[in-house]
Amino acid sequence: MIDCIHPDLRSLAVPIEQLNEDPKNANSHTERGLTAIAESFKRFGQRKPLVVRREGMIVEAGNGTLASLRAAGWTHLACIVC
Repeated sequence: MIDCIHPDLRSLAVPIEQLNEDPKNANSHTERGLTAIAESFKRFGQRKPLVVRREGMIVEAGNGTLASLRAAGWTHLACIVC
């Protein structure tokens, strides 16, 4: 689903199977919230990257996005890997 990532962010695309949710993430998301995220991305595409810690490829910002789009079948997400 690279075509759903904004063209300016496509060079930052990472295969979604390489990404891991942060087990210490303080935010929890309801099914309704995750559905809303998926619908927004379906309508507008990805317009900002997730922030990922290189060690362990752990998502530091965007865990709800990761969970939602993984369930929606996305294959890649734009990420800033630090």
